[in-house]
Amino acid sequence: MNLEFNLIVVAICTLLLSLFYSIKIKNQNISTYLIFMAIIVQFLTLATRSYLAKHPPFTNMYETMILLPFLFSLRLVLWKKQVSGNTKYYVISLILFLDLIALSLPADMKVIKPLMPALNSLWMYIHVPAYFVAYSSMLIAFILAILLLINGQNSKLKNLEKILNEEVKIGFFFLNTGLITGAIWAYFCWGTYWEWDPKEVWSLINILVLVYYFHLNKHSKLKKSLIVLIAFLTIIFTYFGVTFILAGLHSYT
Repeated sequence: MNLEFNLIVVAICTLLLSLFYSIKIKNQNISTYLIFMAIIVQFLTLATRSYLAKHPPFTNMYETMILLPFLFSLRLVLWKKQVSGNTKYYVISLILFLDLIALSLPADMKVIKPLMPALNSLWMYIHVPAYFVAYSSMLIAFILAILLLINGQNSKLKNLEKILNEEVKIGFFFLNTGLITGAIWAYFCWGTYWEWDPKEVWSLINILVLVYYFHLNKHSKLKKSLIVLIAFLTIIFTYFGVTFILAGLHSYT
């Protein structure tokens, strides 16, 4: 656990340096190089956790708090157009926030525990990653929606809506993929595709909110942005609120 802690601290320091070089020094090349370094450190953190736990690093809250920063960091270097300018700074800030959450979680949430039988399934390797890809896209969409609401008339941001549409489509596709594969997984585990479990219900709500997005007029920037904000809030509640407030079949402890 100490090694994981140290690696997360190194990743935080590297990302802070990246912000410094990007904002203060105005050297984007060094900033990008530092982000690459952070990605390597984050990958080592995940690899360490996987090796010690003997399972993929996305089976509890702590593990996902070290997985999401890695995925978001990849977005910074693999899709530069979508996360350029102010968007990049917001994403890095969120990565730092998630890393700080990982460090501050109680020790009992970081303890390695054997997987429950229900989690020992091939479907876990499809279902869970699909949701995290969706979360990654919806985070970018959330930031873009805020920028559109604040600077909607700025000519420099004329491509924001196009990028927003792309991110919402990706998020919508993978949210559906996660829901469908989860239903199949549930059938093999519980003998039914749907149990009206809180996590299932809220996962469906996420999708239904986004469905409305695709029925809006293509020029409805304000409405589109508001729908994305609402969808992101429902996703946050699905992940955190349901986990800590609403007990159900997905309450693996």
